[in-house]
Amino acid sequence: MNDIQFSTANVRIRTYESRLLTQNTFDRMLAASEPEEVYAILQETPYGDFIEDDDEVRNFESVLIAEKKRTFDLVYNVTPVKSIVDLMALQYDYQNLKILVKQAYTQEDFSDFLVPMGTLPLSVLKNLVNVRKSDQVDPIMNQCIQAVYQYMEDYEEIQAVDIIFDNYYWDQMVKISQSVNNSNIERLVKRNIDVFNISTTLRSYLMGQKKGFVSAVLQKDGTLDTKQMVDKISNSLESFMEYMAQTPYQHLVEDSYDEITQKKTLTTLDLNKDNFLMQRLKEEKMVPFGPQAIMGYLFAKETEIKNLRMILVGKINKVPEEILQSRVRESYV
Repeated sequence: MNDIQFSTANVRIRTYESRLLTQNTFDRMLAASEPEEVYAILQETPYGDFIEDDDEVRNFESVLIAEKKRTFDLVYNVTPVKSIVDLMALQYDYQNLKILVKQAYTQEDFSDFLVPMGTLPLSVLKNLVNVRKSDQVDPIMNQCIQAVYQYMEDYEEIQAVDIIFDNYYWDQMVKISQSVNNSNIERLVKRNIDVFNISTTLRSYLMGQKKGFVSAVLQKDGTLDTKQMVDKISNSLESFMEYMAQTPYQHLVEDSYDEITQKKTLTTLDLNKDNFLMQRLKEEKMVPFGPQAIMGYLFAKETEIKNLRMILVGKINKVPEEILQSRVRESYV
């Protein structure tokens, strides 16, 4: 892949970046006393294109989804290499597949949880779930669906299918990253796998999961040794933290120990991992050529929407401002 071919796209991306919400906008939302005030502020932003004057604030999710879809549509239109955007959109294919399979298994209607984003149309995913094979999807996705149905037929339950979906999702993600032949993208994907594995290991520890379970859910192709991660956490939380202190992810987990031991939660880690990934992308955002600007912008938009969802849910449920402030992810701008 030739980095120069992204020069025109990156100019457009800089324009899109200028429309991201600023810290001042988030501060105004956090200071608002009622959720309706937050919604009024949101209406002043690009999200306002999807808000009618008589809309209820509790229906905010449709606004966030609409803006996210517009974002992906815009970036797909400007990127010279579709696979770069696919790396960010693939998660929604697998999210929709999980919903469609569970809907088919339970015979309940979960269509409200489907999202209009991804690398493939919903019609293709629905057909894949119905017939269990499609020539319109990557072979990895076909293998995934067949493995999921085989599991459900063997065990007559659906509880563990998310693990199967996640394993194949990361396999396909790695395949896409290798296909673009760009060392920066491959490094970014490896970093995401590392962060996923760290979070999953600690979450499994809090759930009291056995060594075999942790081994099954961790993903290969990152930079961290998953066998060591499993061995260390199986020995003790202290042993795992000592191992992490020898890696580039020391600062990601160093303040999680007290929270895990005292509160049995991972709220701080969830915040830190998003900020960690954001910092790495911000370090590369001014590179004039290459796909980093596209990846950074899409992650920034995802984070912005995550912040908005957290603030709106918090205001609706009367969560104090200082608590919401402590949970806001770092901004890209």
